[in-house]
Amino acid sequence: MVYKIINNKFRIFVESLLVVLVIFMVGFSIGFYIEFSRTNKIATNYLEHEIEALDLKLQNYYYQTLNSAECDAAIEQNFIFADKIYSDGLLLEKYEEANQITDDLAREKKRYVLLKTELWLNSIVLKEKCNDPFDTIVYFYSGDPSDNLALSKQKVISNVLKEVKENRGNSVVLIPIAGDLGLGAVDVQLRAHDISDLPAILINEDKILYGYHDVEEIEGYLR
Repeated sequence: MVYKIINNKFRIFVESLLVVLVIFMVGFSIGFYIEFSRTNKIATNYLEHEIEALDLKLQNYYYQTLNSAECDAAIEQNFIFADKIYSDGLLLEKYEEANQITDDLAREKKRYVLLKTELWLNSIVLKEKCNDPFDTIVYFYSGDPSDNLALSKQKVISNVLKEVKENRGNSVVLIPIAGDLGLGAVDVQLRAHDISDLPAILINEDKILYGYHDVEEIEGYLR
């Protein structure tokens, strides 16, 4: 009788252990798959961004020799790129909000910022060549805010700028750029426009706004 009780307890223990192991293995497999998919997505984005960066660079060379008859097509392509880059950025935001910051993600974020900076420089050339056909709003923010309060303030400013973009459509190029990632190309632009603090909004390479401003005020600086 005692032997049966001990045997039953041992069997229950083994069955419980097996159930725990199965649950652990399933959880581990799911986690591994998610991490692998995320890493694979980042690697794919890296290759796509390399191609896009080269494409933007070649477009910049072309814009240098642009004549007024070609402006409409060039501007349309510039907005297509701007929309594509914005969509790609949403994925990075999701990973950041989930606190999934890895070395791969940090490098991808820097490549993304450089891509947006090149888009901005292309937009400047287009504006000069085509008689200022649209407005540019560059939002310099902190890519690594020190506290949740700073992050919340930046989120509010970002939402205001998104509303401005929605109101104005393709008359505005909105380019958010992390200004504190140690990227030389970005640092040069911050110094060139005398931007001393983050977050900051640069409108048409001329007007600088610090802190919160509502939609109506920002739109008042646009053409």
